[in-house]
Amino acid sequence: MGTRHGGQRRSPTERPCDPWLWLQRLLSISLVALASCGQEPAKPDSQDLDGRGWATDQPGLFGFRRSTHGAVEIGELGYAPGSTPAPAATGRLRWRRGQTEDGLNLMCSGDAAEAVLLSMEGQVVHRWARAYADLPDAPPADGPHQLPWRRVRLLSNGDLLAIHSGRALVCVDRDSALRWAVMDRVHHDLDVAPDGSILALTRTERLVPRVNPAEPVIDDLVVRYSADGERLSAVSLWDAFAASPYAELLDQLTVRTGDVMHANSVDLLDPAEAERLAVPGVEAGQVLVCLRDLDLVVAVDLDAARFTWLTGGPAVSRWRAPHEPSVASDGSILIFDNRGGLAETSRILRVDPATGAIRWRWAAAPPSAFASFFCGTVQELPGGNLLVAESTQGRAIEIDGERGDVVWEYVSPRVIGDSDELIAALFMAERLPRPAWLQR
Repeated sequence: MGTRHGGQRRSPTERPCDPWLWLQRLLSISLVALASCGQEPAKPDSQDLDGRGWATDQPGLFGFRRSTHGAVEIGELGYAPGSTPAPAATGRLRWRRGQTEDGLNLMCSGDAAEAVLLSMEGQVVHRWARAYADLPDAPPADGPHQLPWRRVRLLSNGDLLAIHSGRALVCVDRDSALRWAVMDRVHHDLDVAPDGSILALTRTERLVPRVNPAEPVIDDLVVRYSADGERLSAVSLWDAFAASPYAELLDQLTVRTGDVMHANSVDLLDPAEAERLAVPGVEAGQVLVCLRDLDLVVAVDLDAARFTWLTGGPAVSRWRAPHEPSVASDGSILIFDNRGGLAETSRILRVDPATGAIRWRWAAAPPSAFASFFCGTVQELPGGNLLVAESTQGRAIEIDGERGDVVWEYVSPRVIGDSDELIAALFMAERLPRPAWLQR
């Protein structure tokens, strides 16, 4: 089919207890004090910052945020092909046999439009690849971040769905032959419905009067495509916000230009997930969406085009710039907390959806041993372990769900940069059963 154009623990780990949280609070206050010495106050002048760039008078919601990562612009976070010096040791670095869960690891990286199935030994057992330049009628990419596959989804027959960030959604078969390609501004994430239709995030620029009546802002959309790539429907997340019981929160926005929302995940809730979540108004068929720059996780009714529920975290105690929320087996929201740890390090959290209380947290010891300031994925495995992609470090780890020990560790050998000096970002890691079509 041709091209369619769319509608425009390297070290031991632990779960910190309450004293650790109080230490974070104290250090956060100290960091703010040190950062303010001899500097002009950050805008908005009337608000204090928590040391990470968020306002604290509306903690966790709509705070003024500054990038602390130099050349990486806020709009590009989540897209950078690589940002960290390549390590000396790569491949499988750790494996506690008998403590890990079986399966193959689906991964894609920032160096190429490729995905692999990796064995627990660290060997590639299957590979898909289809360069952006090989797509028929593909317009020029805006930058190198659009060339690799940002996210992939494996179908039961061996077909693979893949995203070129902000450029295309493609489907290739198990031999990497192109089935179809849609030139649409698909980004970050997708999910597949039981009927085979595809839900994906896209974006457009438009005037949203409630946000900024004078200049366009980025509007993230949840778009439904048919199984062969035909665009069927689209729901604006700004419109869904404005039509929800939470619309008055839009008046508290302190950032009203550019990529205000930055949606980065979409997860279709099945009946079991909706039942475990047990939140009034949230039902199967709705989607769970993460809004990174608002520090929100929201449930969206696509038929009614409105938010039915949202949760966000107050300063320190919950997340910052999060990714990959899902409904865990205990009914909590499992989430990759990119910058909520000490000194902007990363954590994995289980958060009670009703109260917002943290039921469980995982952080490295020392905290600096686990940090991804963009991307990152976390998957709860059937036996309770967690598979995590520490994206900027090119590392995947499996964490024992009870003890918090790292029982498997893999560092990607894939590199990028003019002199191959950077490790390619590991955009995702997903543990899958060995598919029936894959020869042994």
